Amino acid sequence: MSDSVTKQNGDMLSVVPIFHFVLGGFQMLFSLIGLVYVAVGAMMASGVMESTKGNPPPPELGWIFGAFGVVFILVFITIGFLTIRAGINIRLQRKHTFCMVIDSILCLMVPFGTIVGVLGLVLLTKSETAEKFEGHGRSA
Repeated sequence: MSDSVTKQNGDMLSVVPIFHFVLGGFQMLFSLIGLVYVAVGAMMASGVMESTKGNPPPPELGWIFGAFGVVFILVFITIGFLTIRAGINIRLQRKHTFCMVIDSILCLMVPFGTIVGVLGLVLLTKSETAEKFEGHGRSA
């Protein structure tokens, strides 16, 4: 194995986790959009929207909006946390299977998740990277 391949692999091991951290942060920031749904749902459920012209929305619809917002927030906070955790594990070269699974899931999130997921999978499937992870255990 040449030194240039080893250096290139080492460079990717330092850059790919940074991409995971940035993407995870943006995913957590994106989760705040769910607060809009929670706020609109609270206004519908409390009857604040009754002063609008026409028929007001039923309060039950407010509960549905609010629940959707809470689920949206929880899902994106969880995905963001797992993305950051995968970046930490890649940097520390441990939990190879966990990193592979998270990067595979990231591939579904077009366009930025796909880019980060593919870069992570390319890095993790290289034999020299897998050997480095082997020393720290491949458990999830």
